[in-house]
Amino acid sequence: MFSPGYLVSTPPREASELSPAQIAKRDRIIATAVDVLLADGVHGCTVRAIAQHAGVSKGTVHYYFDDVDQIVDAAMLRATEAWITWLSHASESGVDGAEHFWYAIDASLAPFASGDRAVMPLWLEYWAMRVRAGDCATLVGMQQLLSSFVGDLLKSTGVDRVEEKAVGVTAYLFGIAMQESNGPIDATMVHRHVAAICGLQVGR
Repeated sequence: MFSPGYLVSTPPREASELSPAQIAKRDRIIATAVDVLLADGVHGCTVRAIAQHAGVSKGTVHYYFDDVDQIVDAAMLRATEAWITWLSHASESGVDGAEHFWYAIDASLAPFASGDRAVMPLWLEYWAMRVRAGDCATLVGMQQLLSSFVGDLLKSTGVDRVEEKAVGVTAYLFGIAMQESNGPIDATMVHRHVAAICGLQVGR
C-alpha cells in the first residue's frame, strides 16, 4: 500500500495560518473546483463558477488563492491524490507481491473500461495549459506521485531498477488511457506490455 507521505498537496495559504473552519472552507473550494473541472474543463473553471458552485463569494475564493491557476493546480493535485487512494483501495485483495501489482494495473483501467470519458481530456487540457505557461512544477509533482505509487507496488514484486520501470509503466498507462478514451483496450495486451517493461511474468 502507498505511504500517506504521498499526499503532499500544499495550497497557497498554509494551514498553520488558518482556523479549522477556514481550512474546511478552502478544502470545499478545492473540491468544488475538481467538480467544475470534470464538468467544464480547464477553460470553464473560473473563479465565478467555483464561487457559485461552492456557495461562497468571489472575494472568499480570492482570500485563499491568488488566481484561478492556483486553484486549478490545487484541484488537479487533489484529484491525483484521490486517484492514488482509489487505486490503492481498489487493488486491495488480500494478496501481495506481483499479484497485488496486477490488481492495481487492472484497477487503473477500470474507469475507462466502464465508459468514463471525462478524465483524460481534462488531463490533456491541463497538461497543455501548464506546458504553454512554462510552469510545470505541479504537473511534475503529480507524475512523481503516480510513479512513486507504481514504484512501491513494483518493489514487492522483486524486480530490479524499480524507479526506472515505475516511470516507464506510468508513462505507458497514460498512453493507454489516451487510447482507451477512444474505445476499449484489450487488458491482456496491456498485461503483456507492462510485463515486458518490468521484466515480470504476465499477470492474472
